[in-house]
Amino acid sequence: MSQLPRLQGITPDGQVIDLPELAEIQINWDEGLPATLLLSPEHLPGNSLSLEVGSQEDEEDHIEEYGVLVLRPGSCNVLDIEVETHRLDEDED
Repeated sequence: MSQLPRLQGITPDGQVIDLPELAEIQINWDEGLPATLLLSPEHLPGNSLSLEVGSQEDEEDHIEEYGVLVLRPGSCNVLDIEVETHRLDEDED
């Protein structure tokens, strides 16, 4: 398992807060599909950040497909970006 990145949050008034145990942020909008921000996800090699968003629902409002935006630090101040779509397997929650 890769080591989690050092994270800090910044409040609206500018206070810096250390977030040592944060690995995932779940975002639930009032409208639209939920999103998950994963920091150094275990299913991706190396340092990375992924934003996963449901992109298709079935008749029972279960997410069947999700889009993934993956950011990885590259060399010489370059950021590698990948955009993918995945189908959920039947045995996944």
